[in-house]
Amino acid sequence: MKYFITTFLALSSSLCFAQGTSTPASLFPQSNADPLPILTAESEVVLQEATGVIIDAEEPLLETTTTGDETTDDTQNSDDNNTVFDSNVAKPKSSRLGFLPRINLDLYERDIKLFDGFRPGNSDQVGRWVRLDYLISWRRGTRIPALATTSSAGTSLEDAGVLGISTTSSLLGTNELNDSTQPGGRIDFGRWIPGTETAIGARFYGLADAGSRLTFTDAIVTRPFFNVDAGEQQSLPVNYPSSESGILTLDSASEMFGSDVYIMRPWKSTGRARINFMTGYQFSRFSESISIHSISTNLDGRNGIPIGTQLEVRDAFRTSNEFHGWLVGLTSEIDGGNYTLSFLAKVGIGGVTHRISTTGSTTITDPSGGTSTTDGLLVAASNQGTFEQSRFTTVPEFSARYTHHLNDALDFSVGYSLLYWGHAVQPGNQIDLNVDSTGNSGQPTMPFTIDHYWTQSLSMGITLRY
Repeated sequence: MKYFITTFLALSSSLCFAQGTSTPASLFPQSNADPLPILTAESEVVLQEATGVIIDAEEPLLETTTTGDETTDDTQNSDDNNTVFDSNVAKPKSSRLGFLPRINLDLYERDIKLFDGFRPGNSDQVGRWVRLDYLISWRRGTRIPALATTSSAGTSLEDAGVLGISTTSSLLGTNELNDSTQPGGRIDFGRWIPGTETAIGARFYGLADAGSRLTFTDAIVTRPFFNVDAGEQQSLPVNYPSSESGILTLDSASEMFGSDVYIMRPWKSTGRARINFMTGYQFSRFSESISIHSISTNLDGRNGIPIGTQLEVRDAFRTSNEFHGWLVGLTSEIDGGNYTLSFLAKVGIGGVTHRISTTGSTTITDPSGGTSTTDGLLVAASNQGTFEQSRFTTVPEFSARYTHHLNDALDFSVGYSLLYWGHAVQPGNQIDLNVDSTGNSGQPTMPFTIDHYWTQSLSMGITLRY
């Protein structure tokens, strides 16, 4: 830009000098304007008065040339005291404009710096944007106790699947659910308000269900628990050769979504870097669930149970965390020409509501079709229902993004983001394996365990600016 301005000044002055004694026409005609005066000063003075730029007096504005034996000076005066320039004698050298590097252009550069002021007319600062991101996310899974066990072949029915015995192993491996990688989406849109240094925007995002369904039909499948009455580890057989024929299903779900509404203003800028301050409202929510369902048919008539009696047991644990609060943070951008590096660091400050809901039932169907219903195995009267707590918390977020500018209106970007909850409830932490069939001890209990939670995402998206 500096070279453009200097070249413009040089060409303008050369055109004025070439008019000789004639009156130059105005570049911006006005109906009531007086005719421009005939040039009566030296060329350096004319250029100085036209541009307001002081030229070093020690260096001549234009160099003179000699044609044959005649030497012409650019200070030669005509009879009418006007400056006269011979087109064959006084010409500036096209390859050297010695005075131009000495012109101070800070005044002109001030208005064209990349991040100076968010003034109307700067197309990269005033306008609208819409950004669409495809997310690949993974999150902290929910830890669960051993809900499904098996034993090596030949293990007795009494010892099958009982925790603490060497032949027992968990059918769930790491005993962690809802930690699989899932897709998601995010949209961010807004605009810079013309004539101001303020932008308004909104963002919405959602992650797909990270849950799963696990079905167990091994030769030996059991549901372990601790019998408070007997004071020992026991198990409920679901499938066991010649004794029980059944199936165990474990369903889990995990969903997350949220939104931000914000105002953004420039805070500091230096060179090609800019920092913006943002504030607004933040909402986010994630919910999870675990459901254990077993159904089995008696094959041996043990303990006086009629052969063919069907036992169906259901236990379900559902949790949700809902946050509302004030959003405050910083965004920064580093311009690299055809690309931009962006960073976001913000935190939501407010309240979160934790909610836990549990249900449980056991249905016994005899061979004749008669049924009876009682509590579940892990959900009884002592821990069944809806439990709720609210607390003050913070939900920080960090993200980094690389944006490549495809053209003046379209960008392609890739990035990474991390969202963290300092206080959260998950269903696996609310499961108590202590079982009291008499109901006298108040077990199983509702521990209402508070833990932390996080989700990470890789993003790929496009931005439309208009």
